[in-house]
Amino acid sequence: MWLTPTKSFSSASLLIILLAAPVSGSFLMSPKEASQFLSRHRRANQVFEETKQGHLERECVEERCSKEEAREVFENDPETDYFYPKYTACVEKFGDSEKKKQDLITCVHNIPDQCSPSPCNARGTVRCEDKKGDFLCHCFTGWTGASCENDVDECIEKGNGGCDQECNNTIGSYRCSCHQGYMLVGRHMCYDVDECEDVSVCGTAHCENYVGSYDCLCDIGYAYDNGSKSCVDVDECESGVCEGECLNTPGSFRCFCDGRRGMKLGDDLRSCKLITPCMSPPLKRNPRSLYLGRMFSAVPVVRLRFRRKVHTGFSAEFDFRTYDHEGVIFFAGGHLDSSWIVLAMHRGKLELQLKYGAIGRVTSSGPVVNDGQWRKISVEEQGRSLVIKIDREAVMKIAVNGDLFTLKKGMHELNLTVGGVPFKEDGLVYQVFVCMCLFPFPNMHHTSMLSE
Repeated sequence: MWLTPTKSFSSASLLIILLAAPVSGSFLMSPKEASQFLSRHRRANQVFEETKQGHLERECVEERCSKEEAREVFENDPETDYFYPKYTACVEKFGDSEKKKQDLITCVHNIPDQCSPSPCNARGTVRCEDKKGDFLCHCFTGWTGASCENDVDECIEKGNGGCDQECNNTIGSYRCSCHQGYMLVGRHMCYDVDECEDVSVCGTAHCENYVGSYDCLCDIGYAYDNGSKSCVDVDECESGVCEGECLNTPGSFRCFCDGRRGMKLGDDLRSCKLITPCMSPPLKRNPRSLYLGRMFSAVPVVRLRFRRKVHTGFSAEFDFRTYDHEGVIFFAGGHLDSSWIVLAMHRGKLELQLKYGAIGRVTSSGPVVNDGQWRKISVEEQGRSLVIKIDREAVMKIAVNGDLFTLKKGMHELNLTVGGVPFKEDGLVYQVFVCMCLFPFPNMHHTSMLSE
């Protein structure tokens, strides 16, 4: 009798049972019949076929296998239950054609591998692990879920991602960023940026750095212009800083009050207040005195013209008193493009505005003279200097280069206006909001004194 090694235990048990059974004619069989009963046919003609785990291709490709035979291949129910319906589909599709046998082999071999094709999200998966009827997706950092399909929001789960300021979640990761005025150092920290290290950031203005920002600063009376990156003059007059009239100047402004209505500038240099009317000047000092107290018209109140055949320097002396802070005393010179001077009051002191040739200048000095007291004022060209005196004491001496007299048709000519200027020029004080008493200019040889 031939016994295969694979079924030796079962055959031996059967043999013992048979040997122990009573001998009777009904159990007798020929050796050939006994061999057929106790042995299995070899399907692949391999000597040790029955001692090995069933081979998938041998069991289910070379032959059609039942679900029980497939169970012998996988030796577990989950994979068998997963495999067999898909195996049946492969056989229906490729099993009847010899030409498609290789396709059948490929189809059947791919069934047990739960990761072929991979059920995992490719973007979030490191690898797919076959788990006998199941699978396990191993995820990259920043991904989660059975198929590694869900992005991890590190900004929520990791306390703002460890970022110093802003945390921005991205697919599979995250990124730290900083507020304006800061820069990212490393991956998480934000440090202040000193924008003032760039000398061009504020242009001509002063740059001051702050934590997280900076500011472009200008002097009082100026404002920073982002377009030109420079400090531009603020027109304070637009905001109504003066109670009366307002004159804008570079970096500042001047207020004026209407002397015709008995008003003068207050101590704050912005408001207007009532003034003590000017007393009539003592005429015995000079019968040709000039009173300007109620003659305001925003233009010169007196115009004089001097002509000389021989050139001499300019010299004028007069007695003067006022109660106001601001106003023009007199103008002397030619036209706008020639040399000229303007003697004026500014904040209670004498101020000289001048232009000799192409050079312009404004200067102020000396004591306050708007206290209503009489003072002797003199203005004189001395060589290449212009000297201004109050009560015989020099308070200003300015170097000049040019002549106030203009040569015209063989005559040296000079225009002099009292209480205003004969033309408009930016920066000049045009109005006369003062109460003044003036005497004529005895050192000037004039032909007439015209009051307008």
